[in-house]
Amino acid sequence: MAAGLMLVYLPLGTYVSSDDRSWAALSQRLFPDFVVQFIVSTAVTFLWISLAEWMQQQLRRYFGDFNLRAGVLWSNLLAGLLFFIVSMAGIVLVLHITEYLFYGPMAMQYPVGDLAHARRAIYGQFATLSLCVYVLIANRNIMDDMEEVQVKAEQLEKENLLSQFGALKSQVNPHFLFNSLSILSSLVRKDADLSEQFIDRLSRAYRYILEQRETDVVPLATELEFLQSYTFLLQTRFEHKFEVQVNLDKATVESFHIPPLTLQILVENAVKHNRMSEREPLLITIGREAESLVVSNLCRPRGEEVASTGLGLQNIINRYALLTNRSVWAGEKEDFFVVKIPLLT
Repeated sequence: MAAGLMLVYLPLGTYVSSDDRSWAALSQRLFPDFVVQFIVSTAVTFLWISLAEWMQQQLRRYFGDFNLRAGVLWSNLLAGLLFFIVSMAGIVLVLHITEYLFYGPMAMQYPVGDLAHARRAIYGQFATLSLCVYVLIANRNIMDDMEEVQVKAEQLEKENLLSQFGALKSQVNPHFLFNSLSILSSLVRKDADLSEQFIDRLSRAYRYILEQRETDVVPLATELEFLQSYTFLLQTRFEHKFEVQVNLDKATVESFHIPPLTLQILVENAVKHNRMSEREPLLITIGREAESLVVSNLCRPRGEEVASTGLGLQNIINRYALLTNRSVWAGEKEDFFVVKIPLLT
């Protein structure tokens, strides 16, 4: 920044402090005049920037984020005035020392006849430059503060989303356990041996839930393995009245991810809201359409009102809303109830 400001300033300084502006005259002043001016001026400007940084750091230390608070604007103005006075005092001292060296021991000729006028012009330019330096540093600090605030806001938003997602996942666990225990309660009275197998499969399924409770997404292959255990639990209860058919190629199964327990919820909803019998079994198909997983079943609503906890499909929609901008689609299509859930990579 110091060198860049000097590249802007030196042509102006040369213009006001030179009577002869021909290339021949200016080339004779290239060294040591212009070279020394550039080095000294860059060093002085670097000290300006350091001083401005230090003063604003001290203000931040005592007043906090004063750059973003109008109530303490006076402190910034006073700091700017103090910086201006200190820096201009330093400039006057440096210019006098430079003039003495150039036109005294080095015996160089004055490049301008009216030295007093040139000196006032140079002071004016340095005064403007001094204010520019302070404003640039203040602006940079403001931008840094705003970026830091934005980063903190994004972190808070992310933490909030993670909190929401965790709350949604925590709803699924007791929901699954409640329905599984309901199945088991009806099974125990029918077949003790089958109940034992059911409990074994239930323990495997619930182990999966516990293992995935901290996971946002799981491989589709893993979810399908869990669905097999869950399907066994349902088929144990409904015998020949229920079937799940998976029509997915190996590449799809091995390449994509979905939120854990998504398929379990969809299958559970289909069982809950549709009638089934050995003559008309409930068939749930799972396939792929473009970049979505499609779960569908023939709509055969139960005649009686079905008790529901209100989680189910809305839970899936809410979880997907926190994971991707691709939404879940659900509705009736040609006598089928269809749910399309985005496949995640």
